[in-house]
Amino acid sequence: MERLKSEISQAMPTSISIIRHAEKQLADQPPYSVSSEGKLDPESLTTRGWQRAGALVGLFVPRPDDHGARILSTPSHLFASALGPHSQSRRPRETLQPLSDRLGLPINEQFVQDDLDDLVNAILACDGHVVVAWEHKRIPLIANRLIGDASTVPQVWPDERYDLVWVVEPDPSSGRPGLRQLPQLLLAGDRAELISVGAGS
Repeated sequence: MERLKSEISQAMPTSISIIRHAEKQLADQPPYSVSSEGKLDPESLTTRGWQRAGALVGLFVPRPDDHGARILSTPSHLFASALGPHSQSRRPRETLQPLSDRLGLPINEQFVQDDLDDLVNAILACDGHVVVAWEHKRIPLIANRLIGDASTVPQVWPDERYDLVWVVEPDPSSGRPGLRQLPQLLLAGDRAELISVGAGS
């Protein structure tokens, strides 16, 4: 673990924002998931999920006339989980697609949901600002690897939360990576409370 902490502190992007993919259909009941073509597709986002995906552009790419303090940095790299034998979900890519279109950035889909070590190595090889969209149960595992200290990371991302950004960035005083949580507050019903380190599902 000490070696991992040293390697991470020596090489990492300026910031890494990790988001859960946007809203999905729960069981076989409305609201239903639909593809970008408007066809029913349980592996895609719901209407609210598509709304969130579009709204994320405003969170990461402030309007030119927005003179307020920037909350999040505009990304230079995008990562979403790939389709694989254990997951056919298109939601991570769909969540980042509007941001990709707005910035003209490709979405890196080299890694399936459980390829976390390879994902983290690829993230740490990036410069600038990275945004990662992934399945929520694996997000704490990604953060553990990036920070190198699981004691500061909530180990469960609650099933009902789609409305947070976890930002991994160097602590100004120590230079070591730390985690801060940012409520998105993009859609009606989004919550401001953060996930506690001892949170359960």
